[in-house]
Amino acid sequence: MSCLSWRKGIEKFEDWNYFYNIAVIGINKDNNNRDMFLEEKDDVILIRFENQIEKQILERIINNNNQLIFQLQKDKEGICLTKLGQANHVCNVPINVLYSNEDFSVKLISNLAHTPFRLNDKKYESVEGFWQSLKFQQENDKNEIAKLHGKEAKKTGSRQNYHKNIYFERKRIKTGSSEHWNLMEKACRAKFSQHIEAQQALVNTGNRPLYHRPSKDSTTIPGAIMAEIWMKIREELLND
Repeated sequence: MSCLSWRKGIEKFEDWNYFYNIAVIGINKDNNNRDMFLEEKDDVILIRFENQIEKQILERIINNNNQLIFQLQKDKEGICLTKLGQANHVCNVPINVLYSNEDFSVKLISNLAHTPFRLNDKKYESVEGFWQSLKFQQENDKNEIAKLHGKEAKKTGSRQNYHKNIYFERKRIKTGSSEHWNLMEKACRAKFSQHIEAQQALVNTGNRPLYHRPSKDSTTIPGAIMAEIWMKIREELLND
């Protein structure tokens, strides 16, 4: 006898109508002391199939509901499996926000993403372009960096080392200070208020914890601070 199984808390079934019909068939089609269709062993619930039709239906349910979480609940006529949602969201799996992330929506949240926005009447192609431009004093240099995004923005900006101060609108601000971090938050707010696709990507992370852990952390704005900014803006958007 073959069977499909799923572990409590991590399962993949959705269509209760199909499932219930299978269970009824499995229990009632033969009353001659046959095995129950549903069986519990330790932390595993086994769902048995005894013919090709049942096998195909169960495989269809599994294939259509990959990575979903269901809750086993009592029903008037037995039990039912109620869909809770995607495993990552239900389990609040943390997200490492990096430009290299394979998930395009996560990539959009990152500072390197091409998400044009305006801040104080000046256009920036990315938050990274804004951040790197703060190193430079000359407006021409700032304007060139502002046109960049992705790795090019980061690489071009890295040609200029950080000094004691950064410069924003002719104002000197201590590098790595809370005032410096406030400029990052200001740029991120502009980005997520103006670039709707990036805003939606951030909102779609729900309540999942965000963190920023690149291969080498920033010396001017730690990953923990960066993640805190994203989650703060996300909370405001979710509550809006």
